[in-house]
Order: sequence, then C-alpha cells, then structure tokens
Amino acid sequence: MSAILRLLSTAALAAAPALSFAAPLANGSLESSAAGYIETVSANTTANGWTVSGANIEYVKAGYSGAGDTVGAAMEGLWFVDLNGTQGPGTISQTFDTIAGQWYRVDYWMSGNAGPNGSTSADGAKSLVALWNGATADAATYLHQSGDRWSNLRWEGHSFLVQASATSSTLGFRSTSTVYAAAGPFIDAISVTAVPEPAEAAMWLAGIGMLAAVSRRRRAPGDRPAA
Repeated sequence: MSAILRLLSTAALAAAPALSFAAPLANGSLESSAAGYIETVSANTTANGWTVSGANIEYVKAGYSGAGDTVGAAMEGLWFVDLNGTQGPGTISQTFDTIAGQWYRVDYWMSGNAGPNGSTSADGAKSLVALWNGATADAATYLHQSGDRWSNLRWEGHSFLVQASATSSTLGFRSTSTVYAAAGPFIDAISVTAVPEPAEAAMWLAGIGMLAAVSRRRRAPGDRPAA
C-alpha cells in the first residue's frame, strides 16, 4: 500500500465509530437462584433483576421433568423464562443506564412452550413483542414443528435496533400468546450492545471498501508487493 493510502486508511480508522460495548443490563441470561426447577414470579414483583407485569411468569430450569418429558438446555446458562406463567400472557422489563442519542442492538433468543410431548403445540405458534420504553420495537413468532416437545427447544435468535432518548431506558418482552394460559413463548440470552448510528456505520464501511478498491486498482496485474 502506498504512503498516501496508508495515511487515508489511518485517518478512516481514526474517524471510525467507537467499538461496540455492552449496556449495563442485569441478568440477561435470566438465571434464578431458586431451589428446584420452577420459580413463579407474580405480577408487580421484581425478581432476578426483572420486573413482572400483566400476568405471572415462570423461570424454568433445564432438566425439569413432567408427563414423561424433560426440558432441554437453555440457550445460555441453566434457566430461561416462560412469559406465560400460569395465568396467561405476562411481561418482563428492566430499566438500565443508557446514553441519550446512542443506538443499541438488542439480541435475544426465543423458543416456545410445546408442552410435555408436544401437548400444547396444536395452535402452531407462540409469540411475543419486544418493548422499548413501552413502545413496540420488535415482534417475533416461534412456529412449532412436528416433533416439538420440551426436550427439543430449537432456540431461534432475534435482534433489532433502538435509540435511547434519555440517560435511562426500559426494555421489556411481553407474551402475545393467549391460547394456553400456562404455555407461552420462552425467552433467554438477552443482551444490549451500543452500536454506531446506522447511517454513520454504513458510510464508514463504504469508505473502507473504496480504499480497498483503490489499492487493488493501483496494483498492476503482474505486480508483486514490495518486501
């Protein structure tokens, strides 16, 4: 690479958006210290870093057994949450520090409570919405397949972008499954990462691509790089 290209590349890297960093979300893996395999948390209660509203929810530990079926592995850690506890659709939410104007990528993993041996998969789906400061920021549906049961959770990853408007923000996940009061969407492995503003990141990546193209054009087909 010529001295001029080195200089341009260095300048582009210096102007690049800061590296992404995780926001201070507590217990994104939805772990519980409860004894046994199920922790039911009532509405208007905060447990394990998350506040519950709507109906109750359940923290479920891998290995729970019932009716001849055993719950498979969590996506992260040992526990995850069923957003339909025993009373219908519930919500979990958490407020944490953010930077006003900063963009964040929210990642989460979803499955569905198919019931032991697939007993609650007949409706074909479990669904949820993700909330950012109370507004819907994402919606996801887990489509049950033939053979779904507790031992076959088939975790699916989802992500979306949001922008903070204040020094604190609230992230929530609410079940929209109503067919089975005690079998809703499973959620696990939630993370929030600060990222560059989408348009700025795209422009920066395009600039780096142009530099690479210029470098390729300046080198003749038969040229060999200098030692």
